[in-house]
Amino acid sequence: MDMRYEKPASVAQACALLRDTKERAVVLAGGTDLLIKLRSRELSPALVVDLKGIAELAELRLGADGELRIGATVTMRKIYEDPRIIEQYPGLAEGALAVGSLQVRNRATVVGNLCNASPCMDTAPALLLLGARLRVVSHKGEREIPLEQFFLGVKKTQLAPGEICTAVIVPAAARRIRTAFDKIKRVRGHDLALVNAAAAYDPDARTLSAAVGSCGITVLSTRPIEGVTPGEGAEEIGRQLAAAALEVVRPIDDVRASAEYRRDMTALLCRRLTARLLAASSRR
Repeated sequence: MDMRYEKPASVAQACALLRDTKERAVVLAGGTDLLIKLRSRELSPALVVDLKGIAELAELRLGADGELRIGATVTMRKIYEDPRIIEQYPGLAEGALAVGSLQVRNRATVVGNLCNASPCMDTAPALLLLGARLRVVSHKGEREIPLEQFFLGVKKTQLAPGEICTAVIVPAAARRIRTAFDKIKRVRGHDLALVNAAAAYDPDARTLSAAVGSCGITVLSTRPIEGVTPGEGAEEIGRQLAAAALEVVRPIDDVRASAEYRRDMTALLCRRLTARLLAASSRR
C-alpha cells in the first residue's frame, strides 16, 4: 500500500485529513516512536499527518492566569531548558531530561510521550500529580481529558480515530505544588525505566503523594499522606509514602528486572523523593 505524507498548516486542516482517512492515518509530532514502527513495517498507514507545520502546536505558554500549556510539538529539550519549568515544575523538567538520549530529546515531544502510553513513560508521573489534562480535537469538535483518565492500558488511550491531542494543560493551582522525579535504570546514560516515580508535596493541603511507572499497565498514583510538615519526621513520612505505593503497584518479572526488585526500587524512590521534597520545602 502506498503511503501519503501531508504537512498541514492548521489544526483544522489536520482534522480534515484525518476525517477522510480515519483508522488508516497516523499523526507525526516528534516521530521517535512512530518512525521506528514505520521502518519495521509494524505500521503501514495510508496517510502520515505531520503536525510540525502548525505554529500554535509549538507553543510553550505560561499564561498570566498561571495555566501552563504545552503544545503537541514542544520537545523534551524545550521543557527541561525552560527556566520557568525548572523553577515551578521541577518534577516535569527532571522527567523530560530523563527521556532517551540528547538526540531523542531534541525530537521527542511531551504529548507524544503521553500518547504512546508506555508504562515507563518519564513525563507522565509528574503531570499526573499536577492534575494535567489533555486537549483533544477532531472534525467533530474539541474535548479535554484528565490525564488520570486518559490511559487505558499498555499503548492504549482514550484517543479515538481522527482525534489529535493538541496540548497538555497544567492548571494554575498546580503552581503551588512542589514536585520531584527519579528513575532506576539498568545502565548509565539513556535507558528505559525499570521503575520511575514522581512525588508531589502540596503545602496548602499538607499532603504528599506519588505516581509510579513501570510497575503496572500504566502509571499508578498513591493515596495522599496527610498532615505532612517539612522538617518533621521526613524518614517516617518516606516510609509511609513507600507503603502507600506498594499498595497500588503491580510489577511483573521480565528480562529487564524482577517484580521483587521493582517493588524494592519503588520503596527506595518514594523515600528518596520524600527526603528531597521536604528538605527543599523546609528552606522556603
